Amino acid sequence: MGKTPRKYKGARTPQSLKEVRASARRNAVQQPQRSAAKSLVANALEVIAGKKAGDAAKAVSQAASALDRAAKKGAIHKNAAARRKSRLAKKAAGTTGKTSAAPAVAKKKVAKPAVKKAATRKTAKS
Repeated sequence: MGKTPRKYKGARTPQSLKEVRASARRNAVQQPQRSAAKSLVANALEVIAGKKAGDAAKAVSQAASALDRAAKKGAIHKNAAARRKSRLAKKAAGTTGKTSAAPAVAKKKVAKPAVKKAATRKTAKS
């Protein structure tokens, strides 16, 4: 049989130890960016909901700016930042009664007359 299992479960190779160090450095830079963005988004949501006093437009602007900075640093994905900004803007627009898009007017589609295509058949020459 084999030996008893090792107790240490972490990185072993020099490259994996290096990656652990790099990961810690990245986390030290990116975590404050993520936290700031999340805090400002939560603050903006409270202002929008009326739980907190303040200017909603300014709070949304600060939150969007923090999300952009976090995406620029790589703390969050750029599409995630865009999605969060979009949802925040929708909520802000919904409370003020403004809509970002004009109401859709239903247009009736007019049926086009069916055009018969002439059968063009090539005859085999013999």
